[in-house]
Amino acid sequence: MKKFLLVLGAVFALTACGGGGEEPAPADEAPVDEAPAEDAAGEGEEAAGDFDAEAARTTYEASCIGCHGGNLEGGVGPALAGTELSAEEIEHVILNGQGTMPAQNLPEEDANNIAQWIKTQ
Repeated sequence: MKKFLLVLGAVFALTACGGGGEEPAPADEAPVDEAPAEDAAGEGEEAAGDFDAEAARTTYEASCIGCHGGNLEGGVGPALAGTELSAEEIEHVILNGQGTMPAQNLPEEDANNIAQWIKTQ
């Protein structure tokens, strides 16, 4: 019974953290995800770094939103907005995993792009 529960927990954790864009979020969830913190302050996402904010947001929605929330506020996983980690540390976690977060199957360029974007949130 313990093995069954362990396997069930592992399946839930891996499913919740996403694996890379099998299905897009339902349309009724999109409005919550479209308003990042900078836009409320009147700043553009692109102003803070050399990254593709639109591509980063798309990757985030496909792979990260299930655990880290629509506005990076956290949920099953920790909050990402205002993190003290550097962009390089964020990229390392994305590619290699940390704690209960599994490594994400993303190209290094995408991991770097989303890490730069997360750092500006």
